[in-house]
Amino acid sequence: MYFPLRFTCFKTVLVLCILLLVNACGETSVEELPPLVQDNSNAEYTGPAPATEDIQKYKTALWDNLSATDRCGSCHTEGNQAPYFASRVNVNDAYAATNPLVSLSKPAESRLVQKVAGGHNCWLASKQACGETMQQWIKLWADDRVSTANAIELKAPVIREPGSSKNFPAENTLFSTHVYPIVSQYCAGCHNESSSTAQSPFFASEHIDKAYEAAKRVINLAEPNKSRLVIRLSSEFHNCWSDCQANSDEMQAGIQAMSDEITVDVISADMLVSKSLLLTDGLVASSGGRFESDIIALYQFKTGKGNTAYDTSGISPAANLTLTGDVEWLGSWGLSFTNGKAQASTATSKKIHDLITATNEFAIEAWLTPHNVVQEGPARIISYSAGDNDRNFTLGQSQYNYDFMLQTANSNSNGEPSLSTPDADEVLQATLQHIVLTYSATEGRRIYVNGKLMAIIDEGISPLASWDDSFALILGKEASNNHVWQGNIRLLAIYNRTLSQEQITQNYNVGVGEKFLLLFSISELVELANTYVLFAVSQYDNYSYLFTQPSLVNLDGKALAKNTLLAKMRIGINGKESAQGQAYANISLTFTSDDSLAEPVPLSPLGTIIALEKGANNDEFFLTFEQLGEHSNVVLPALFITPEASFSDTNSAKIGLRNFAQINASMSVLTGVNKNALKVATTYQLVKQQLPTLTNIETFISAQQMAITQLAIAYCDTAIEDDNIRNNWFTEVDFSKTPDIAFDTVGRGNLLNPLLDQLMPSTLTTQPDKALVYTELDNLISRLGICASSCSAERSKTIAKATCAAVLASAVMLVQ
Repeated sequence: MYFPLRFTCFKTVLVLCILLLVNACGETSVEELPPLVQDNSNAEYTGPAPATEDIQKYKTALWDNLSATDRCGSCHTEGNQAPYFASRVNVNDAYAATNPLVSLSKPAESRLVQKVAGGHNCWLASKQACGETMQQWIKLWADDRVSTANAIELKAPVIREPGSSKNFPAENTLFSTHVYPIVSQYCAGCHNESSSTAQSPFFASEHIDKAYEAAKRVINLAEPNKSRLVIRLSSEFHNCWSDCQANSDEMQAGIQAMSDEITVDVISADMLVSKSLLLTDGLVASSGGRFESDIIALYQFKTGKGNTAYDTSGISPAANLTLTGDVEWLGSWGLSFTNGKAQASTATSKKIHDLITATNEFAIEAWLTPHNVVQEGPARIISYSAGDNDRNFTLGQSQYNYDFMLQTANSNSNGEPSLSTPDADEVLQATLQHIVLTYSATEGRRIYVNGKLMAIIDEGISPLASWDDSFALILGKEASNNHVWQGNIRLLAIYNRTLSQEQITQNYNVGVGEKFLLLFSISELVELANTYVLFAVSQYDNYSYLFTQPSLVNLDGKALAKNTLLAKMRIGINGKESAQGQAYANISLTFTSDDSLAEPVPLSPLGTIIALEKGANNDEFFLTFEQLGEHSNVVLPALFITPEASFSDTNSAKIGLRNFAQINASMSVLTGVNKNALKVATTYQLVKQQLPTLTNIETFISAQQMAITQLAIAYCDTAIEDDNIRNNWFTEVDFSKTPDIAFDTVGRGNLLNPLLDQLMPSTLTTQPDKALVYTELDNLISRLGICASSCSAERSKTIAKATCAAVLASAVMLVQ
């Protein structure tokens, strides 16, 4: 088989190399985001001293914050509005006035929290963030009086009959006909990921499939007038393009026309079903309290919209994060990073420097879901840094590993050597994980994943270096916008003390995000009142729900009167059984009159994910059974249709790939660089898992090309930094000159001819013509050689390295 090699590979690899290497030509600095403006300036308190230790704790944790004149101190003082809990005359009187308004064991139930969370005198753009911040101030005052375990009382839910439902078609035809023309014309200025003011959800995306998926969350097919797209125009006057009511009517008419053409899914009368529930019919679940002492920055990502993620730690100044690029809010609380970042200002980030260097220890806790296991760099998940090579600390990802980079007295400015989870364990997975990094001067760095301490040793423990307080806290990529990480962050907490194993386990067991307990009534089917199948349900991301911990319970504490078989349970959504996630279809359990149902009896240890369809406020769930007590519904397996015989081609490609060892050896021979050279050997060990293991060319994927390119860069960088190799290759190139001089017409020939002779030494029928390769590279180098007057001679070497890597990482070396 003839396999043509195209110049595209050279273009792609060269552009990639330039992106990776040319950035080194200029200095990278932290983006100077402005801090949130807060006027907390008040005259220093001169009243009576706090009478007790508790009043002193109240003053520093709560009163100093809420008594500011731009907060509660603007009203709740003597002569203004009672109660006078913000009194600046006497903190002891303020303490007495505050006590009836707070619950120290359950801060979330405090009147102060509920008022600001409802929008009363909220000092932030988000009333949700105001409520969380007020709650955190009360927690800081309450300290160990906060209840760490909240018992959940199961209560009978509303009883809904599973109804008929309209569901979104798999194809986007109706949406593109009736609704997309409206949103693409009037909403694309914001709700399009390509917009300079991009705002999720991207229901006006240029990609119709993406727009359709996003629109499902803001369209109500059953009641178009209740669609979020309609309400935003009619009630909230959000970006109307003419008359708001007329615009709302136009949007509603489009959604109505779409709905009218969708047929109703009707539950079959033969199905054996429970009663149904909406997610919001459930009880808000919590498995206990988090350990949160010594938190200095806390991000719970509950706001759900806008370009700011609020620091609700209660520790001033709030290091709020500004979102830029492709960052999307998760309905389940969190941020999803594709090619964007969330960055605090350098001014507000300074508190992290000040409070951690004061204790010389810290912990970083996060709930993460990496999108894949091929990210390299390390890709920056959480960084307190200023660029590619300067940081105080970083949590990063390298394929299956988490990396902990930290600037100490024994590290370089980039926080290296990093501490990484073991390669062979493949700890990092593309699923929800709880990560904790800790550091102290006595124990060094530690990494915990899902509550377990990783078996790695931090060599050469040393105190923190003189950290730079001008760095910024950044999520999702580096300050330079390099080292992009893709994944979800559901929670981030930074402490200025380490966490113990017990505290880490406590927080891991609590979990993350908003969870509901759904009680599906089966009382009529088992002839026992108040009998339910209980599930813990949460919105896993913007596209799915997570069902876990199924159990059988009777709220009256009664047992079943006779033997009852529960078999082959499935989850239904919106009038039909879900097409995915039927993890309980093989359950077969028998309950007798001796089995107590006073406490939930587990049905399965499994969890499962089903697709989100209409959104958390509209999706209706129910359960189906093939057997429940005396009731049964025989489900016939789908008829297997034998596919028609198709032509089988036994021919295979006559060319293949070099595997990981052959790639390394080939690059060494072509460049003359020893495989054991430090940079080469380090890069090879880092990307070895990502390089091809099979020689079958049909198995090649883009992630492998990324690894090959990184290894090629390491070889070319080493070769051109080696005086002997560089002088032998390029006898006529003057690398002391800037690119516009070094790579003029003659200079480009002096670079490219020996380079191609070195890296394309053979003349094969299946390799590109050298003349065409020369032309392609010559055009690119010509453009790269044009730079401002500040461009240094070092850029000439960088361009040479990138050109070298483009050839070395191409199919010329890879294909055999």
